[in-house]
Amino acid sequence: MEENNQKEKKWYHFFKLKDFQKVSMLNSTFSIFFNLLPFWGGLLFTISIGKWTDWSRFYENGEFYLYSVSLISSAYLIYHNNKIKTSDINSFFSIISLILIVIVSFLYASLSSNPDPQINIFIKWASIIAILCAVPIFFHSQLVANRNSPNVVEKRKDEQETIINGIN
Repeated sequence: MEENNQKEKKWYHFFKLKDFQKVSMLNSTFSIFFNLLPFWGGLLFTISIGKWTDWSRFYENGEFYLYSVSLISSAYLIYHNNKIKTSDINSFFSIISLILIVIVSFLYASLSSNPDPQINIFIKWASIIAILCAVPIFFHSQLVANRNSPNVVEKRKDEQETIINGIN
């Protein structure tokens, strides 16, 4: 019976989110929703008037590039402000964010400065990859921003609980 309770407790503990993780998920959801609001509005409008053709109308002019740069730029500021030294993980994410900002901005500039319509497979996949990279980078930055400094009392309590569980 006690073994069964420990399994249930471990299962529950695995899915239990910490407060900073909940706040990070909520902040990310709101930010992504509002950053992509023109997309959601356009999608809703297109569906409601029955003029659906394909997804290309939502990325052909570089909209996903702009959404991606917006999210990654916000993430960069968080990583940059939370780095402790030039060789920590936040510095790595800061550098990666800057590189992605430059690449995606260049892709948008090349698309918007070309007068000929360019609906092709590269734009489609580059747009999708850009937004798929931007969302996790942004979410991770929210985790970094909302993570509290270490709570020594809570950490010691967890260590004592682990020791007690190990003894039993």
